[in-house]
Parts: sequence; structure tokens; C-alpha cells
Amino acid sequence: MKLHEIVDSLIELSTQEMPEDARKSLDDAIDHIVSSMTEKELQGVLHKSMPEDIDEQEIIALKSLMEGNIAVA
Repeated sequence: MKLHEIVDSLIELSTQEMPEDARKSLDDAIDHIVSSMTEKELQGVLHKSMPEDIDEQEIIALKSLMEGNIAVA
């Protein structure tokens, strides 16, 4: 399994019903993995997991999220 597939799978899993403490643990694991990635790895994950029809504003928002400029609640 490739890195972008692992990150995508973890993010998809985090959308499932689960106890709040399990969700927090999963979110912490995703944060740890992503924060340990190099810029090139992050760009690879972003590029491979983006749908073909994504618009420029969504790209800017995702890059800002990855750079830590915005947060998602």
C-alpha cells in the first residue's frame, strides 16, 4: 500500500461512526503521520488523492490546510 493510500484510508475511516476517544486517537495518528511527511510526500499525497474536477479554490484551501494556515473542526 502506498503512502497516499494509507492516508486516504485513515481519513475515510475517521468519517465512520466511532466513540469520541477512538476518533481523537485516529485524528492524532493522522496528524502525526502527516506532520512527519516531507513537503514532497505531502504534495504527492495531495496530488494522488485529488479528484480530476477539483477547482483552484479547493486546491488553495487544501494547501493552506496542509501548511497549517487553517484548521478544520
